[in-house]
Amino acid sequence: MTSHGFHVRRSNVAHTGTLTQHNGIRSVWWESPAEGNSVRELQTTHTPTAMQKPSNKLNYLTPPLHWHWYQEEFFHVTEGRYIFTLEGKDMVVSASDLMPIKITPRARHTFKADETHEGPCSIEISTAISPRSPAGDPEGEGMNEKFFRNIYQYLDDCWVQGQAPRLPQLLLILHSAEVSLALPGPAWLALPISYAMGVVIGLWWGGYVLGYRASYPEYYDGSRESKKER
Repeated sequence: MTSHGFHVRRSNVAHTGTLTQHNGIRSVWWESPAEGNSVRELQTTHTPTAMQKPSNKLNYLTPPLHWHWYQEEFFHVTEGRYIFTLEGKDMVVSASDLMPIKITPRARHTFKADETHEGPCSIEISTAISPRSPAGDPEGEGMNEKFFRNIYQYLDDCWVQGQAPRLPQLLLILHSAEVSLALPGPAWLALPISYAMGVVIGLWWGGYVLGYRASYPEYYDGSRESKKER
């Protein structure tokens, strides 16, 4: 069940259509992506104000600042209010804002449900097909359901079991989806260094030496195509 050096028990959720995180604070599920996209994710943070509690300050529902090598990412807030951070600037987006937020490749960003919002916050996330995906396989490379299921459940297993995520494992999962952590500083320097971290610490050290994987059968089952609406 565990890889060499793996530090948490992996929850068997590969056959679960909807993932629940942080003791039910957030639910995430996936539908078949639109033409030209590699993923369509829908998530609801049911009680954003619960994240203000001291016991929830160590949470993994807010992604670290990161950037995508090739893919454009789109966010459409359908309920409540979210805070986006894009290249160091915060902006509040609510369901009344009809235009989706577009994140271009190599833009450093993150987002989270507004913890002061009373009531659920829901958002739809999609990404354009990676140029490295084979013809006829839009989910072959880059961000896809496999990536999101693995990183979400790994982080939730860490949170539930009181373990800090291991950097090589995180970087390996991110690298597999053409994503790198975002470092501060000028982009011309920070981006190549963060990419190199994914290769050296994630792929080489985490994957080849420690035996970590980018995807685990407990987290994702690629044969479950029937779970999506087509």
